[in-house]
Order: sequence, then C-alpha cells, then structure tokens
Amino acid sequence: MYRIYLFFCLLCLPLLSKAQTFYEVNYTDDDGVEYLGLMIYYDDENCKMRLITPESLGADLVFESQYVNLVEEKSGEDGVGIMAYYPIEKKFPIFVWYWQEDDASDISEKPYVTYNMKKLKDYMETEYFREIGLEDMDEEYISQFYGEGEPEYHMMLNGINIVKNQERPNQDIEVTVDDPIFTNNIEPNNVDEGENIAPGEGSNTFDIGGSNATMHLIVVANTNVSDIGSACAKDLVNLNSEFGGIAKVLGMKYDFNGIKGTNYSKENLSKLIRDFKPNSDDVVIFVYTGHGFRFNDQQDYYPNMDLCPTSYDDPMKNYVAVSDVYKELVGKGARLNLVFSDCCNNEIGETTPIISTNTLFSRSNNNFDVKKLERLFVDASGSLIATAASPGELSWCGVNGGFFTLSLLESLRAQISALSTDLPDWETLVGNALTAATAKSQNNANTKVQHGMKMIRIKQ
Repeated sequence: MYRIYLFFCLLCLPLLSKAQTFYEVNYTDDDGVEYLGLMIYYDDENCKMRLITPESLGADLVFESQYVNLVEEKSGEDGVGIMAYYPIEKKFPIFVWYWQEDDASDISEKPYVTYNMKKLKDYMETEYFREIGLEDMDEEYISQFYGEGEPEYHMMLNGINIVKNQERPNQDIEVTVDDPIFTNNIEPNNVDEGENIAPGEGSNTFDIGGSNATMHLIVVANTNVSDIGSACAKDLVNLNSEFGGIAKVLGMKYDFNGIKGTNYSKENLSKLIRDFKPNSDDVVIFVYTGHGFRFNDQQDYYPNMDLCPTSYDDPMKNYVAVSDVYKELVGKGARLNLVFSDCCNNEIGETTPIISTNTLFSRSNNNFDVKKLERLFVDASGSLIATAASPGELSWCGVNGGFFTLSLLESLRAQISALSTDLPDWETLVGNALTAATAKSQNNANTKVQHGMKMIRIKQ
C-alpha cells in the first residue's frame, strides 16, 4: 500500500529509530470528526504524533507533526500546573494536562485537546490516552499509520518481531518496592578506555540463576527532607524498578541497597562502602539523589553529597564527595562501575524546591532488545562518573523525580530499544541524558538551566 503523507517535520526516521514509548489517543472534534493518533515518545524534546480519521484512511492520507513539551506552574490564587505538548505545525492539536498546586496527580489521567490554549471553552476531552507496546501491535495495526513504502513501516515490523520472539521472563522489566513516604580532582572528559547495609530499610536481593555475575544497585536518597524528599523517593523506586528488571532479563543476581529515610546518614554510607565486596565480574551502579553543594575553594569539579539526617545537622560535618565514592568503588575491582549523582553543585545556601512538572515517562518498558542490554551490562567493562550540574549550578526535580535521573532512564531505554538501528554505548547514553536534562530545565518556566558533566572510561 502506498499513501500520501502530510509531513510537517523532517525527523521521522531518526526519531522512530530511538523511540521507546508509544501512546494511542482517541478524540472527536467539535465537528464530529473522530481522530486516532499514535504518539511516538523518546523524551520531552523529541516526540511526534501521527493522526488518522476514517475519511483520511479511505483516501490513504496520514497527518504528522513533531511535538515539544512545555511546562508552567502558577502560584498564588491560580495555583495550577500545566503540561502541554505543542505541535510544530499550528494546525495540529495541543495536548494539555493540568493539576492543582501541590497535587502529585499521575500523568495517566486523560489530557484535553485544544487548538487555542487561551480559550478554555474550546478544550475537548479525549476518549482515551494510553500506552501501547510493540508486543501489542501487529502488521494490521501498523498499516493504519505507515505505508509499505516507508522505512518506518519495516522498522516497526522488525521491532515487533524482536520483542515478540526474544527469550525473556514472564514479566515486564519492572520490579517495585514500597513507595517511601518518604583534595580530589576528577576532571570531566570523554575518555574511551577501557553484609548488605541500610539497616532495616530498602534492601532486597534475588537470584534467578543463569549467571555468576551480580548487579549491585546502591541508591542514597534523601527521602525525608521536606523540600525534595518525595522526588528523591520517586527516583529510588524508579531506579530499583529499572535495574532490578534488567538484572532479571539478563539472568544476573540482583543486590539492592537503599540508604533512605531514618537510615540516611554519612555513617551508614561510609559503612556500606567500607564493607562492600563485589566480585570481579559484577556490575556496580551507585546513584545519589538529594541535596549537594561545593566549597568556595573546591578544586574537585564534582559535588559533595549533603548527608545530614535532619535539618538541624551541619552539612560541613555530614558530607561525602561523589568523586571519593567513585574512587573507592572502582578500587573494589568490579568489572563495571557506574556512579551518578543528581544534586546541586553550587555553594551552600541556595537549594532547589520541587517543581510541579510532569512527563510522559513510563514506569514499564516492553520495547527492549536483550542483545542491546547485554552489550551495555555484560560485554562492557570500566567505569564512569556523571553528575547533573556543573560547578555553580542547581539541579532540578519534579514530582516524577530528578530531571537527570529521569533523563538517564529515558536515554537508557532509547539505547536498548528494539527499534534502534545503532549499537548502544555508554558515551552516547550518558551524553544524551545530560543533554535531555538540560532541555528539561530550559523548557520549564520555573527553573534555571543545568548542564551536567561526565567522565567515561568504558570498553565495549
């Protein structure tokens, strides 16, 4: 079948080759015309929509536009947060979510559709807006939105084949924990080289066999702090879900340690690192999410973690440098060491509040290619360190978690996508995550721009 396509962007194939999440939307406009849309989401800067109607299908027409996410929060009497996906071409609909101030509503709520943000009376409710995975699609479904003459048509079919035919567990990549209510000088560059602690809280281990290697995830999350605690808690849940699921798929043992809540302290982190003994083929992932700072005369480019158990403790006596953790973990001799910090990198005194932002990031991931996961976590060796903000900058977070942590998981999923035509690598993965976090801070009316840093020493 050959169709006429009305394109309003030139990013079709590159974007689809990175796609990680698909959303299906249905709505009827004021003229009674029913629309079915397929949104292809990579991150908040890169998504597009293909729209069809019964009439356009009969005429072999499909409409497409690129979309960009913008978020705004209004305080005071208005007290409303708005997330809108704007089309590049103005003839296409805008998709709008909104929430009241301090309302952490889930993005699964249906959006409104409008062609004019200023005219509330013109807002139309969608019939549904739902995630759809490659395993839920088939050739008949794809042919509604793509013609046989398009490269995307064959790319989608190939991705569907990979996802449906690869060996994998009987569950998606998703492992959950209870949601908590919860002088060094490492210079950033791009080098291409090559007993569980957290007493009583946040630790779990499983082994599904098939590998002698263990994936260790250590998350230090300031979940009790009053301003950003809920975002840190969200990061912890998202990270455990993601990496626990990856370990299951790869047949690796999984060891999770979370320092959070009442166990959040310099002493517990120091003890965990001191007693930590990974094997030579293990993968170690360390993530810090909380407040960070730097000293006036600090030479180290990377931040210090503020590990104060309460607001009455002195951060000058309760901190650990991220670069110190990196050095100590690398010295333990595991095959692959990944150290990430999602925190501010400015002088003590200015901190970031949680921003009532939102995103289409999905907790589940059904569109991955196991071979790409193996390239990242089984075939790779070496180390990396990356942080959310450069010296003097703030790092931002929303109700869904830290901008950098969300971007990191988005970039990971793009790298392992069954639709991707590129081989995954850590240099690209982390670089894209830092770029996406910068874009999130640029597109939010309530934030300053953050630019992260990285040092990669991994062989693949």
